[in-house]
Amino acid sequence: MGYFYLLCVAVMFSFGGTCVKLIKPYFGPGYITFFRFVIGIGFLLLLRCFRRQDIRNGPRTGPWGKTLAGWILLGAVAKWLAYLTENFALAQGPSYGNIVVQPAQTVSLTLFSVFFLKEKLSRRKLFFIFLCVSGVLLISWNGRSLDSFFQENALLTVLFLCTGLFAATHILAQKMVADRMNIIDSNLTIFAVSGALAAVPLVPGTLAGSLAGVQPDLPCILALLFFGFITGIGFYLNAKAIPLVPFYMVGTIQSMMVIFAIMWGVVFFHETVTLYVIGGTVVFMAGLIGLQIG
Repeated sequence: MGYFYLLCVAVMFSFGGTCVKLIKPYFGPGYITFFRFVIGIGFLLLLRCFRRQDIRNGPRTGPWGKTLAGWILLGAVAKWLAYLTENFALAQGPSYGNIVVQPAQTVSLTLFSVFFLKEKLSRRKLFFIFLCVSGVLLISWNGRSLDSFFQENALLTVLFLCTGLFAATHILAQKMVADRMNIIDSNLTIFAVSGALAAVPLVPGTLAGSLAGVQPDLPCILALLFFGFITGIGFYLNAKAIPLVPFYMVGTIQSMMVIFAIMWGVVFFHETVTLYVIGGTVVFMAGLIGLQIG
């Protein structure tokens, strides 16, 4: 079942770019980020009701409670920034552009393991990190002139790399609270704080009438609901799968989202996939798998 859960997560996450493309004609990246948290919380609450669990194991008082609350706040801020940068970049670029997030996240986690968990960074891991970075650069370059690259692709690439860094920070925070909060509680708490953070910048514009006259169509509404489902249930399934399979297989199977994401861009939006994108994908997937196995 662990492999099945991870495959479901890979397929769900691959639809992220498709959802943003359907939502962006009606809502900007800030609203997309906010709705994703709110609807994700709704699905987690439904899951809690279905499983008949009471809210428990919240942040404790005393020294441990302060430490736990600190990691929750860090994870919430990181997740908010991850979604904000990713949604903005997806709204401006191709629907499969976030495929560079996965290697960026993996490289960040590898570096976190060295600096925070004191794990040794071998030459083998350095080589695979180099492959990941090379794949990202190849996808971002996409055969364009250097002038075009720096004018059009550089900002989006930086945003996706930041998304990977922020997502890795969120995973680190989840790891630090995993022993003191159950899966649903930790996700609910972090997403609730993230949702509150995402709401703050929207208040002035909303009060000024930025949503007045907005009438989303059915595909937009369905995309909002599915995006929330991905957020809530996807991360729950991912956390549930980790104890059931060898740890190195988690990232390996998740990397399959790259293939699905590119496929959805071609099928739904008729986006062009060049040999540079295909070659870059192969290179960074090789580095990604090497990091997980190594």
